[in-house]
Formats: sequence, structure tokens, C-alpha cells
Amino acid sequence: MKQARRLFAFVAAIVMAFAVALPAWAEETTNPGSLTVKNSEDGVTYNFYKVFDLTGQDTSNPADGEYDAVVYTIDSNWASFFSGAGASYISNTNTGDLNPIKINGTTKYINITENNKVEFTNAAMKYAIDNDLGTDTTANGKTGSDVTVNNLELGYYLMVPVDMTDEKNNPLTSGTIASLTSTVPSGDIYVKATKPTVTKTDDAVSADVGQQITYTLTGKVPNTSGTTSFIYKLQDEMSTGLTFNKDVSVAIDGTAVAAESVSSWIDYDTVTNGFVITIPVVNYQNNIGDDIVLTYTATVNDNAVTSNQEKNSAKVIYGRNPNELQESVPVEEEVYSAKIIINKYTDGDSKNGAKLGNAVFALMKIDGNTAKFYKYTAATADAPAAVTWVSVANAPTSGTAVVTDAMATALADAGAAENITVKTTNSDGAASFDGIADGTYYLVEIAAPDGYNRLDTPQVITVEGEDVDTKHEQTENTAYASQTEFDSAVNPTADVNNQTGTELPSTGGIGTTIFYVVGGLLVAGAAVSLVVRRRAAAE
Repeated sequence: MKQARRLFAFVAAIVMAFAVALPAWAEETTNPGSLTVKNSEDGVTYNFYKVFDLTGQDTSNPADGEYDAVVYTIDSNWASFFSGAGASYISNTNTGDLNPIKINGTTKYINITENNKVEFTNAAMKYAIDNDLGTDTTANGKTGSDVTVNNLELGYYLMVPVDMTDEKNNPLTSGTIASLTSTVPSGDIYVKATKPTVTKTDDAVSADVGQQITYTLTGKVPNTSGTTSFIYKLQDEMSTGLTFNKDVSVAIDGTAVAAESVSSWIDYDTVTNGFVITIPVVNYQNNIGDDIVLTYTATVNDNAVTSNQEKNSAKVIYGRNPNELQESVPVEEEVYSAKIIINKYTDGDSKNGAKLGNAVFALMKIDGNTAKFYKYTAATADAPAAVTWVSVANAPTSGTAVVTDAMATALADAGAAENITVKTTNSDGAASFDGIADGTYYLVEIAAPDGYNRLDTPQVITVEGEDVDTKHEQTENTAYASQTEFDSAVNPTADVNNQTGTELPSTGGIGTTIFYVVGGLLVAGAAVSLVVRRRAAAE
């Protein structure tokens, strides 16, 4: 019995020993540190590197959970940095209020201050990237959200956002895209940079075929501190309704880049109808955050005469590792070229009435105070297709005046001489004027089908694709309209009705002749009857 009690006491002592030791062991092996990335960005990876190990103690208020006494030691991955490129950040003497640090049993001082923290951050970032240091942890951003990483070893951390750049005059950047903070035991890290983006503008929403459109592409010089290599490409690609003129010019912070430099940067062959330009941004680090502005043109060609908008899409391709480049979300600009469709009919409504062929039309617009007429020139080997507007002598001068026979003849003669382009309706009563921009136009009938009267006043018709969708306050709000709305706005149909008359009375009709004929026949009949009776009496 006595032995049983002794065994029970021994077992209880062992259990109590484990019970006391377990919390201490757990406390020693659990990593209590945490870091929070403030206002992160979706799709961005944030890498953390522990530069110094840290031990801390809360001596003033243990309940607040914050250390007010800390001791730093160099992390083993960073020993060669502080004995090499970062040697100046360890001082043998305390030149100010510096943190002491034990190195090989000797007290030295961490020389990282408000005055040199940017230089230290960039040097540390370069060391981490060049030596491909393994990260102690990573965080994946979520736009506008704070992201916290837990269970970190206590330490002084460098946070490097992967392939991000900063903007000039951002008070958070201070010349570096990386950040530093300590886990004491928690800490906040503020994002100082954003992903590269590009903006794009053009100078037209709609255009005549042959019209030249000017495009402007704007990016910013990225901060490439911490690396000697950074790839920054701008890529632009156009749809088939645009003919790229290969005339790219570049300006950085308002200063034009020499044409020979641009020529060496640009590649016209990678993209079928566009370009890729690789800008050596590492050579422009004195211009961090300044605008990179590309200007170039494209000509609207005859492929643009469709119901779809012609798009010009651009993006920035960037990164430190050429095998793992990032891409921005593409930005687009649209332009369209419209057409006016003629529906020539008679007898009934425009949909069900009989269709009339052989009606001849010219298209007019008022340019300032001058009437001008549509001329379409087809593409040749030497020149693209083009719509131009020309004056015609003795032609109509407004959209409301009567079109006289002499005016119609002047337009017909101009069409025959190919000075303007006139259109003749087919057997379905259809014809169209293609490749025109938004605007107000006038259809002038210069010849009616046989048996029909020519219209003596122009018929107004409007192309207004730009304003087809009033729900969105944007310049190019056609992009938000339905296809049906867009089609009807940029390809309007002009319903043109021709009338024919009934035959009028004429002076050459049969008149009283019939009465003379009938009277003559009666007289002849009476004479014959008289002769027959006399012969009968004589016999």
C-alpha cells in the first residue's frame, strides 16, 4: 500500500512538472509577431525579409502588449550584407541616439536614422533581390483592404512589393517603394507604391474614312531602386479599321526624346497593327513619377465602315524578372465611321411600300456657311480610301432651299465627271453613303425613277452615335449602348418617299367626233331605206 502511494505521488509529480513546463515551452516556441499591410492592392505580392532578430520586454505597462525595451541582433541571412554593402549601417561608436547591437561579443550601434533610412531601404532591397533571399513571409493584396500576416518571429522587417512603382510627390514614398518596421510584437506597414498603369486618349469619337486620329498614351517613370534591371514596355494594338502610321514620338517630363533613341526602343513587328516600345527607365531615375507621353496617329480606313467601333488597346508590361513579367489591365479608345442608308419607296408606308430603283442622290453637309458634297475615293496601292467634301458650282447652297432643275443638273454633271460621288438605288430601293462621321446631312435627289416626281427639297438626316447613350456621362458613351441602339444611331435609315400622279385631261381627246359619226351612219341608213322602198313600189 505504501509503495502504491509512493508511485502515485511520483506520477503526480511528473504530471505537474509537465503541466508547468508546457505553457513555458509553448510560449517559447510560438511566434507572437504580426505585421499588417495597410491599404493593399489586389494582385500584388508583398515579400517580407527579416533583417534583424528582436527580443523585447514590456517594462512599463505589461497589460498593453507593447514592448518598450528591445534588443536587436543581425539575422543570419544578412550577416554578409552588414559586412559588405551595408557596412556603413553598423557603427563602432554611438554618433547619436543609436540602438546598440552585439556583434561577436562586441557592442556596436545600428546606424539607421531618419536621415539615411531611404538609402538603407534601397540598399537592403537590392541585396535581397540580387541575392534571391528567401522571404520570411508573403502577403497577397486585396484592393483597399488591410492584410495581416501572423505567427512571425520578432524582428525588424523589410517589406518589398513585387514589381510595383511609386509616384513622385507622394508623401508616403520618400524615395523608396519598400518599407521597414518592427514587430513589437505587432506592426503596421504602409504601402508606398502602386502597380504601373497607363492612360489613353484620342482626339475623335467618330470620323470620316481617311481621317487621321491622334492618340496619346501616358505612363509614369517607375522607381527601380533596389535593382539594376527593370523592364518597362508599352504595347499598343489597333483593330483592322485603323491603319497605323508608325510615327511614334516620346517625351519624358515634357522633354522630347531623340528620334534615333525612340527608333532603337520600338518594335513594329511584334504586334500586327501597332507597336511595343521598351523604355530604359533605369536611366531615368531622376524623373521618378514624371510622365512618359507617347503620341502617334492612325488613319481610319474603309474596314471601319461597320456597325462595330474600331478599338485601339494599350497596356504596360513590366517587372524585374524577364521571365515573370506583369501586365496592366488594357485601356481602350474607340472610334467609328458611320453610313447613311437610303430606303426609297412609294405606295404605302416606308416598311411595306413598293421599293423604287433608279433614284439618284447626292449627299450634302454644311461646312460653316458652305454647302459641300460627298466624294468617296477608293483605296489604291499608294493611298488609303478617303471621304472628302467638295464644293459644286450652281448646286444647292442650304438644306432648306428648293432644289431647282438647274441645281439637280449641276450635281448630276459633277457625279458623271466623278467630282462627287452620287448613289443610285437598286431594285430594293436601297443605297448608302459610307464612311462618315457624326453630323447633320442632307440627301438631295437629283433624279427620280421614271414616272415619279423628283423631291424638290433636301431631306435631313442625322448621325449621332456619340450621344446614343445618355445614361453615362462619358465622351465615348456609345460603348455602353446596346448594339441595336448603336446601329440605329450610327447607321441611320433615310426613308424617302416618291409620288406619282394620275393622267390629266388632254385637248386631243375624242370629244364630239362620236356624235358626227353616229349621225352620219343614221343619215346613210335612212337613204338606203328610202331607195329600198321606192324599188319595192315600182315593182
